[in-house]
Amino acid sequence: MTEALVVTAAVILLLFLIIIRTPIFIALGVSGLLGLFFVEGFSGIQQMPIAFVSQLENYSLVAAPMYILLGEILVVGGLGQAIFRAAHQWLARIPGGLALASVGSSTVFGAMSGVSISSVAVVGRMAVPEMLRRGYNPGLASGSVVASGALAMLIPPSLMFILYSSISGAGVGELFAAGLIPGLLLAVLMMGFVILVATIKKDLAPKTTETITWSSRFASLVKIIPAMVLIIIVLGSIYTGLATATEAAAIGAIGAALIVGLIDRALTWTNIKKILVETTKISGSLLIIVGAAFAFTQLLVVVRAPEAITGAVSSLNLPSVLIAIIVLLIIAMLGCLVDAASLLLVVTPIVLPIFTTLGYDPIWVGVILVVTLETAVITPPVGLNLYTMKSVVPELDIADIIKGAVPYLFIEFALIVLLICVPAIVTWFPSISAA
Repeated sequence: MTEALVVTAAVILLLFLIIIRTPIFIALGVSGLLGLFFVEGFSGIQQMPIAFVSQLENYSLVAAPMYILLGEILVVGGLGQAIFRAAHQWLARIPGGLALASVGSSTVFGAMSGVSISSVAVVGRMAVPEMLRRGYNPGLASGSVVASGALAMLIPPSLMFILYSSISGAGVGELFAAGLIPGLLLAVLMMGFVILVATIKKDLAPKTTETITWSSRFASLVKIIPAMVLIIIVLGSIYTGLATATEAAAIGAIGAALIVGLIDRALTWTNIKKILVETTKISGSLLIIVGAAFAFTQLLVVVRAPEAITGAVSSLNLPSVLIAIIVLLIIAMLGCLVDAASLLLVVTPIVLPIFTTLGYDPIWVGVILVVTLETAVITPPVGLNLYTMKSVVPELDIADIIKGAVPYLFIEFALIVLLICVPAIVTWFPSISAA
């Protein structure tokens, strides 16, 4: 059996297993190991345990459980509520004020946790019932939280950048710096969309009539000081070079525990057990996917698939911008079938050589992949943010949640095109922080 035929059969098997809803780590592991067996025989299989362990020993991956722990600690605390209330106090008089507050608080919470479903759970539990109570359209209310929750994937500290770093070798600190401006720009675009919709169709987001004093606005800022301090400690220590991304993750987890324990008084034994159980479950499921994805990418490396694909793409007589758009559209479509983290681990070894051959920086590639994969968490059937929203606000219809998220897909795609045309949006800040 030729290598090309083996790879084709392995990819078809992988897609088939995904379609029939096989757990993603099994789909990746089985298709990868079978492919290696047919290419290299038993010797290929025998090498996998050592390769599997060495992949999981990657130091940058230590940050992943730390940021997950940080996010789980924040979920049980009161910081999310304080952030949302502060955003509401300052944005309430603008059209779509509560939805704007949702986007703003998701942005800030994402800058603390780095996990999108945590952001959706915390902000959605508070914001959406309040918006529904005040007459907001269910789609607008849920869509603003579902879409802005995905900002946690892009705004540092981002779990997705840690995974990309473990595959590509790019620096986590540089990736964090590169994601900051695109993440804030995406938040602004989302806010602009909310204001536009609320201005044109006033019935979708009734304007608040409550009186908000300046004293209450400034009082709300005092309550989010701990959140701001936590963000400054985590990101500041990375950008100033005082700590690596992994060390900053541990510092952030300790800081979050101190805030939630001493200020919120929420670190009860029940909550501690919940935090540790959820952190273990999420970290375990994530890391086993990392290992299984490595088995599949090993197959691709052995048969030199990335080089073959890169050579084929390079021979095309097409502008590099058009090739980039086509590749990203394919990834976005795959995101409808595979969760974002798994897809990132699989496609990075394939598309990174393509983009670097086209002249794009590996740091830029990481950011553009994460922005593209943000669409995966808000599109069915595997959009995790959609189902997280449904779980925290059960009275919502899943159709309304999906309908509310669809417009934000176009905003994501608009940002992708902008980043392709103006790569400096991504690369400028890392160059400044490095200097």
